[in-house]
Amino acid sequence: MTWIKVCGITSTSDAEAAIEAGVSAIGLVFANSPRQVALPRALEIAAFVRGRVEIVGVFKDAMQVEAVHGAVRFDRVQIHGPGPLSVAVPVLRAIRPEEIERPDSLNDGEMALIDGSEGRGHPFDGSRIRSRPGPLVIAGGLTPENVGEAILAVRPFGVDVSSGVESVPGLKDPERMRRFVAAVRRADGVR
Repeated sequence: MTWIKVCGITSTSDAEAAIEAGVSAIGLVFANSPRQVALPRALEIAAFVRGRVEIVGVFKDAMQVEAVHGAVRFDRVQIHGPGPLSVAVPVLRAIRPEEIERPDSLNDGEMALIDGSEGRGHPFDGSRIRSRPGPLVIAGGLTPENVGEAILAVRPFGVDVSSGVESVPGLKDPERMRRFVAAVRRADGVR
């Protein structure tokens, strides 16, 4: 079954709605974003969800990862910037679709997270992912309406959604999360 992460969780109520929808993981953003959480809030959310779903720390600055990971204890780390990470958890490295063919785009042991819309909010375009070095996570422009098609086109390990399940930036819509998970599971049944 496809791994599902709802990123940019900013409250325990949004975390609870994501869990009830059936996600595999939640993302806590520590980069400058409308979805950014301060460490005290991140600790509160992590304590609330621990053992129920995976907790993914999302960073732009590799220098910040170790200190925050030491406090929160992530199950995975997602990095959107350069530099190797020395954490003892799986790492998702955000790369552009055309970078997947470059041998230096990932460090040893990292999984690619490919933003098919390159942060522009356009619908996900799986046709730009020509080859891949192994399992990957797709993100960017995914919604309940298009995630099934993206899964069938790319056959990823996982999907990552944020704005596609929001009512406003930083506030998740429980109904859109349920519809997103249902669409993923329908696509899983077709694979």
